[in-house]
Amino acid sequence: MKLRVKLPLFTSITVLISISVIALFSILQFKKEVEESIKIYRVDETKKILLHLQDIVNISYSMLDNSYRASTPDAIAERYNIRFADSTDRVIKMIAVNMVRITLENLRVLCFGTDGYIWLNEFEKPYTVVMHPIKPEFEGQDKFFAIENTDKNVYEAFHDSIVAGEGEGRVTYDFYKPNSEERIPKLSWVKLYEPLGWVIGTGVYIDHIDDIVEQKTAELRAQIKRLIIGILIIGILLILLATLALYIFGHSITTPIHRIQNQLSEMAKGKIVSKLKIHRKDEVGQMKKSLDALITGFASYSQFADEIGQGNFESKFSPLSNDDILGSSLLGMRKSLKKAREKENIRLEENKKRQWAAEGITFFSDIIRNNSADLQKLYEIFIIELVNYIEANQGGIFLLNNHSDKKYLDLVSAIAYNRKKFLKKKIELGEGLIGACFMEKESIYISKLPQNYISIKSGLGMASPTNLLITPLIYENVVYGVIEIASFNTIVQHEIQFVENIARNLAVSISTSNLNS
Repeated sequence: MKLRVKLPLFTSITVLISISVIALFSILQFKKEVEESIKIYRVDETKKILLHLQDIVNISYSMLDNSYRASTPDAIAERYNIRFADSTDRVIKMIAVNMVRITLENLRVLCFGTDGYIWLNEFEKPYTVVMHPIKPEFEGQDKFFAIENTDKNVYEAFHDSIVAGEGEGRVTYDFYKPNSEERIPKLSWVKLYEPLGWVIGTGVYIDHIDDIVEQKTAELRAQIKRLIIGILIIGILLILLATLALYIFGHSITTPIHRIQNQLSEMAKGKIVSKLKIHRKDEVGQMKKSLDALITGFASYSQFADEIGQGNFESKFSPLSNDDILGSSLLGMRKSLKKAREKENIRLEENKKRQWAAEGITFFSDIIRNNSADLQKLYEIFIIELVNYIEANQGGIFLLNNHSDKKYLDLVSAIAYNRKKFLKKKIELGEGLIGACFMEKESIYISKLPQNYISIKSGLGMASPTNLLITPLIYENVVYGVIEIASFNTIVQHEIQFVENIARNLAVSISTSNLNS
């Protein structure tokens, strides 16, 4: 799926989800607030009813209390002007009972509202009904009327509520509505009249509250339904407008991005592409700018790689940034290849040196073998070929002369020498550099000779070599003489080792000749 399709699609889905979440939250919040108001309404209505019931019960309580207090002997004598001496207890009791009974009859007919009435029952078990205007057949009986869904007698509930409320309390239960056998939810208030041990109670049927709550709940559902429909219509319109706007806006973004994507696809194939003509100052413009830098970098990578491939390790190249991994890798590759070539050159040079030394050893071994019968001729050929082989300028072989009482070194063969000290051709042991080399049994190499130590005559005049190598002719720790070589050129280490090797071979030949003589 292309970006120009994804952008409006995903945005529309996001808008739809957002609207849905907001709508759901709003609906739930609205529903919660309405339910809270319904609950508050139920509580408030219940409080109003209870206050009204308390007033009715208190009025009935006052009527009963006034009647009871007026039924005492003193009260009867004062009210009816009866002298107890002229009357009997039966008369007084009859008057008192009649007064209370009259009050009960007044309470029986005391009604309020549509279905409100007063009843009385005994406080203690068996809770005998004293007066009940709706169910007069209950009077004088200990009725068991269970609260719905429980095994508890409603009269016991009156008793418990009064005990818990310290003389009065509320009870909710279902009871028969007047002129009906249907049990309706009822809220009652009861109060104890302690002098007679009676419970005075009244109540109202609260089904109207449930009806009003149900009506408000139905209205809530209707409002939520209308709210959902309105949100859906607004949401669909918003989604359509957002989709259209995003499609137009997305097209202006995705078109240059598509062009950039094509360039990147070509670059992914390893091709060098040209820069795009896109003039924007937003993120797409930044992408194009980065792509241009990448194109330039790829071109420089290609050119640099070609230079490296041709062996030009000194070609100039700079990475795109400090974080340019590819550029840094190319520089690392150049460094590695350069080191590899240097190592290869060193290896080739070492091989060349080894080959040069091996060929020289073979060459001088042949000279020694072919001229071992004539040592003087061997010395002359040996020193001439040695000076030529290492491209030196002078050379000489000094052998130990031990045929007389005093030992010394005698020059037996030389090439291109011109110095005064060699006129006598004899050097005492330990004298000068040659004598020191003989005594120490180690080679001496000097790269800075004093002026006029040795001079060489040529067509350009006299010149003094600056490099001198003196190597002992030693075999099995016995020194038979030394070889001295002077050169204008530096005598490098592998040449010194070569001279030492063939000097040992010559010493072996001298040793063998001495044994055979």
